[in-house]
Amino acid sequence: RFNVVVCHLKHRGHIGDEIVKEGSEVIGIGTPQPGNVDYFTFTKLLRILHERQIDVVHTHTTHGLVDAALCKLFKPGLKIVNTFHFGNYPHTRPRLLWLEVIFSRLADRLVAVGGVQRRQIAKVFRFPDGRLETVRNGIVFSTAHDRQSFRERIGTGDRLLIGTIATLIKQKGLFDLLDVARRIVDAGHRVQFVVVGEGHLRPALEARRAELGLDDTVVFPGWVTSAADVALPAFDIFFQPSLWEAMSVVILEAMACEKPIVATRVGETPEILEHGVDGLMVDAGDVDGMAAALNQVIADRALAGRLAAAAKEKVQHGYSVQDMTSRYERIYAELFG
Repeated sequence: RFNVVVCHLKHRGHIGDEIVKEGSEVIGIGTPQPGNVDYFTFTKLLRILHERQIDVVHTHTTHGLVDAALCKLFKPGLKIVNTFHFGNYPHTRPRLLWLEVIFSRLADRLVAVGGVQRRQIAKVFRFPDGRLETVRNGIVFSTAHDRQSFRERIGTGDRLLIGTIATLIKQKGLFDLLDVARRIVDAGHRVQFVVVGEGHLRPALEARRAELGLDDTVVFPGWVTSAADVALPAFDIFFQPSLWEAMSVVILEAMACEKPIVATRVGETPEILEHGVDGLMVDAGDVDGMAAALNQVIADRALAGRLAAAAKEKVQHGYSVQDMTSRYERIYAELFG
């Protein structure tokens, strides 16, 4: 029922490359050169909307929302759906917050990815009841079972592999992960930690890793295409030390991959996982607590198995990509109903 065109404001990036390989059209409308700001990207978007006779713009970033709202001023019949993905309101840059406050008023439908985030946004933006709806993130359930290839690639050997998949940014709590890794090694466990992903904090993280004497213990393999299929099956434990989240897709992927999970109580995670039943949760920033939880899962393999099995059972109900896309399709259809 829907023809989809993807537009990006900056670099197309790895995810954009994957979308192209899957057969979708991806168009760049921004200026990728560092330091250059294009204040007229909305005019390029407007041209695309007219040329392709596009009815709905679905935005996922602040600047995307601004551009779509400006286009609506010149194309009054245009419908806008905006999904919020940030998970730590009101603690964002004031400029971005005010842009969202102003331009969200021009969106036809506003979507949060989880209940916790929806309540945060409604309070900060003072939205009336019913203005903001929830569409939970969903995942494709992977059938990948190759544990060995990725372990060989990063040199795990027969050690226990504790892994996370994350952009290397402050939000993900990766300096805490390094401190936790030091404690786990000091406890005498034969482990390896792997952080799959890329980001601007790589040099600082690698420097801290060296300071802690963890060069042989913590691996940063960089971006891995289809990491949920390639890297995640190799993990023995999934560990997410995030400082904040909205609704973590990789938590869902770890559940579907039947991994025991240790994660921080942030965003929607406490709504997805039940402590002691299908995961272990610790307060964000509590390095001692994270180390204790990992020690518990490492030492008690029966507990690890129970947590993993319960997580896999839970995620199969209501967290599929089909559930998510059908909700969005219904929103699109309602705009013209």
